[in-house]
Amino acid sequence: MTDTYTKAAFYSVVDEPNEVDQWYVSLYSVDPFYGGPQEGGWWGEDQNLVCWKVYPSKEEAEKAKARVELVAKTFNKIESTKWSVQCERELDIAEAKGMESNDLFGETDGPTTYIVVVEKEIGSNAYRSSRSYE
Repeated sequence: MTDTYTKAAFYSVVDEPNEVDQWYVSLYSVDPFYGGPQEGGWWGEDQNLVCWKVYPSKEEAEKAKARVELVAKTFNKIESTKWSVQCERELDIAEAKGMESNDLFGETDGPTTYIVVVEKEIGSNAYRSSRSYE
């Protein structure tokens, strides 16, 4: 038997292949940054892929997304609290030194937040914002 004959025989008796349907549930961090003082100050943000899991259908991925969103909500509360506590510390330090807080620390970036998405391609929602004022 030739290789061509073998392949032809194989494909003549098998069903059409099923299309692979993969969906990803991805957790992203949204990391803000202070860009500079232009026009009264401007901020940007980067969206970074933290982790992901593959699912065989969009329906299963959507169900998993709902569960992960509950975890992300907790992460967001923690990050917001951490940021708030740090701001309070900085204000206390500035006050103790008799300084204006902006003189000591400048502008804050803000807290990291987390979002959950269902995507067909891993990392397709990641981006990095410009570091220059436009």
